[in-house]
Amino acid sequence: MRRHIAILSGVLALGFAIAMLGQSDVAKSAAVRLQLNEVQAGSMASEQYCTVVFADHHFHSEKASRSHGKDTDRKVYEGQLSEADWNALGGIIDSDGFRALSVPQTVPPLVIQDAHTVTISVARGARFQNMEFLDNKSRKPYDSQLKPLLQWWKSFRGERPAESKAAPDARCALDNSNAVVSF
Repeated sequence: MRRHIAILSGVLALGFAIAMLGQSDVAKSAAVRLQLNEVQAGSMASEQYCTVVFADHHFHSEKASRSHGKDTDRKVYEGQLSEADWNALGGIIDSDGFRALSVPQTVPPLVIQDAHTVTISVARGARFQNMEFLDNKSRKPYDSQLKPLLQWWKSFRGERPAESKAAPDARCALDNSNAVVSF
């Protein structure tokens, strides 16, 4: 009996040590400054774009084609933001109007007409300013503050560097916990 308790204690201690090691690896990596995710639903397939910008000016970006809830193609791009891109982005997300955005969280309906989901998370010290829009109509009241960021992102995506061999980032994985139907 003592042997079983000792083995169980050892396994639990090892698990705890591995969990703590994983947390320290995350802490050592550059902090996330901004995360953008967009899903453009189509009748047969959807396109997903995800970009994570880190405080050290590097980025991780993904473009995926999805059908029936699974990737049919996913490309990963990584690199360093130019000083001009970094400054433009900072000017947008640090503006008073953007900082003041407070988008109430909503429960997604079971059916979304003209789904075009955009999620935005901006680091604000130890917290994040999170926004989720399920369609173009839900973004309309915030258009004047969001438009500069979405235009910057569209331009940034158009200047994509060569494809990277890096693995997809878990932060870009879509959450399938909500059963949402779009048409």
